[in-house]
Amino acid sequence: MIRKRIATIDDAEIFRLVVEQLVPFSRMYNANNKVTFPEIRKRLNANKTFVIAKGYKRPYGFISIMRKSKVLFVDMLAVDSREQGRGVGHTLMKSAEDYGVKERCHSVELFVDDSNPKAIRFYGKRGYEIDAFIPELGCYRMSKAIRG
Repeated sequence: MIRKRIATIDDAEIFRLVVEQLVPFSRMYNANNKVTFPEIRKRLNANKTFVIAKGYKRPYGFISIMRKSKVLFVDMLAVDSREQGRGVGHTLMKSAEDYGVKERCHSVELFVDDSNPKAIRFYGKRGYEIDAFIPELGCYRMSKAIRG
């Protein structure tokens, strides 16, 4: 079931997913600069975040998005490694894209680390195309047009 994030139930698990599934690919974090729980909670609070879970149990995947005018921006997406390959990421992306259509967005944008070819393939299969490389982040910007 996809539902809105409930901080008291979900944030610890979301933080674990960020640390395990996203941070290893990011150039922003290393042994001297670690991601913190308050930093992730601040990002989640600034965004709309949806989780996939069995009812109100701990989530096994999440997507955090924000609307910027007519663009829906995917800030973070992560799925527990034990659930990968089962369509969970696709389900989360579809819910985000449906939300974007409902909010009258024209496109979806996201950044993906250049060191994460699996994620680049995942988004490519969903119709996203690389339209820029941001060297200072070590990320590709990928986008896709959406319309309702």
